[in-house]
Amino acid sequence: MHLALTALAGRITLLGVERIVVKQLGLNGDSVSATFLFFALGALPLLPFALALGVLDIGLVPTACLSSLFYAVAFVCYVHALRLGEASLVSPLYNFNIFFLALLAGVFLGEPVTGVKIGALILLVYGASFLNRQHTIWASLRALACDRACRVMIAGSMLIAVGRVIDTAAIHTASPLGYAFVLYACISLYILVYILWRGEWMNVVGLFRRSPGLSALSGAINGFSYLFLLLALTQIEVSVAEPVSMLGMVVTLFLARWIFKEDIKDRMIGVAIMLVAAWLLLAA
Repeated sequence: MHLALTALAGRITLLGVERIVVKQLGLNGDSVSATFLFFALGALPLLPFALALGVLDIGLVPTACLSSLFYAVAFVCYVHALRLGEASLVSPLYNFNIFFLALLAGVFLGEPVTGVKIGALILLVYGASFLNRQHTIWASLRALACDRACRVMIAGSMLIAVGRVIDTAAIHTASPLGYAFVLYACISLYILVYILWRGEWMNVVGLFRRSPGLSALSGAINGFSYLFLLLALTQIEVSVAEPVSMLGMVVTLFLARWIFKEDIKDRMIGVAIMLVAAWLLLAA
């Protein structure tokens, strides 16, 4: 249990740092190039473990190709939103994927929509209203809707939810580690094809040359945060590990306050409410 708890703490920390690193990487280049480096370099830490454990399966490719198409667009939105907006404002909206996931799972996977889930969804929206707090809750939500970075992050979170629904079919029959590597490779390939089609490969090279440390760090965080999750899940239930992992939002907020001097007072309240809502949703 000690190893699992340590791994979970490591995942929380890495997820919190990730948004800051990705924001800084995105500011040094364009969103597409930053996303490519984030996933291409993120796949590298997973490969040795996947090969050593013999968990790579060619049968995973069709499902991974479909879901990774949604993820590729989603994470370009993710990086772009972090470039555009304040980290403490847009980062919590990434977790709105659980809002869309609950709705999609009810429609496409036949999961029951209970009163607890409905209450949790309402609570999640209420918590989000504190991220850009105005004089009324409706004005606060309107301010979020009018903020371009927030709209981009919410769009990305919706696409991630679609990918999660597609992943459900594969996860029951595949190794999570093997599937993660194939998924990361497919996402990288999609983005690479787009970059080459646009003739923008030198943008990737230029970004890596300008920020080799940030590029490598973003990829390492991406890959190892997933490995830490796998280690945590050996002894901790996913219904506990996933909402606890969302504590990474708190780490992001404090780092955003320290590095970018952002005002996080109301946002901390909103994040706390969103964490309770997430726990209710995932535990229901």
